[in-house]
Amino acid sequence: MKTIVTTLVLGATLAVPLSASAQVSAQGTLTNFSYSLVDLLPNDGIAPSLSIVKPLNPAQLGIRAIGDISETGLRQNRESSEDNSHLLYSRDLDAGISLAQGTAVSTVSGTNFQTLALSTAASTKNGAGYERRVVASNYVMIEEFVLSPGTEVRFFADVRGSVAKALPSTNTLKESSELSASMSFPEFSANGYPDFVSEFSMRAPSWSADPNAPYSESASERLSIMFQNTAKTSWKLKVELTLWSEANSLDTSPVASPVPEPATYGMLLAGLALVAGVARRKRPA
Repeated sequence: MKTIVTTLVLGATLAVPLSASAQVSAQGTLTNFSYSLVDLLPNDGIAPSLSIVKPLNPAQLGIRAIGDISETGLRQNRESSEDNSHLLYSRDLDAGISLAQGTAVSTVSGTNFQTLALSTAASTKNGAGYERRVVASNYVMIEEFVLSPGTEVRFFADVRGSVAKALPSTNTLKESSELSASMSFPEFSANGYPDFVSEFSMRAPSWSADPNAPYSESASERLSIMFQNTAKTSWKLKVELTLWSEANSLDTSPVASPVPEPATYGMLLAGLALVAGVARRKRPA
């Protein structure tokens, strides 16, 4: 069950002018991985087991950590870290970017399934006249689980995170932030297997109970996915893990129309007089 704490920051914050460089952020972790087994056929003489082996023919990238920072009118900045070795738990990766526009950090670590840990953090600073987006994400595909016949397995993980925006909803500099996490068996569809995926998401909304106040929220949830191997042979399982943090800021102030200089009006009147003179000369006598 999701646990949520929401805070509307008032008091001293509203006593001072809101800065155009205020920060918006999102961050989270995906940790405490574990599993449990249930013997579906207690009389078949096969003890339930889940073994971890190196995949023979890995088809997908095992792990990826990415940081992105983009701004209107500027080139996108990206750092990525990838593992193509598919070694058992060769998972220590990190990607990070820190610029004047914001910061993105993504890490993956752990020496075995139980100690596997994913973390992301993204933040950006508002700036007049710009739209900025910062993303920190990571992805892990585990193709190493082999489940015994007549066995049910349930995987667990804990996700924790927070989202925040410093400016009120009524400000022309709009902010939003988002955190999402998922754990799934990628080879199954939701229609055929309803327990194939467990997802978590939270967002700092564009509205709040007090539109004149900043917004912050923290939450945690226990993710769980389940698979039942009712076949007479072992089953190879793939487990996919994702974690995503995103921070956005946008200047929504109207663009003022330029006021013409006095010289511009003079040139316009002179042009109109010239056109009128030419038209008068062309009039028949």
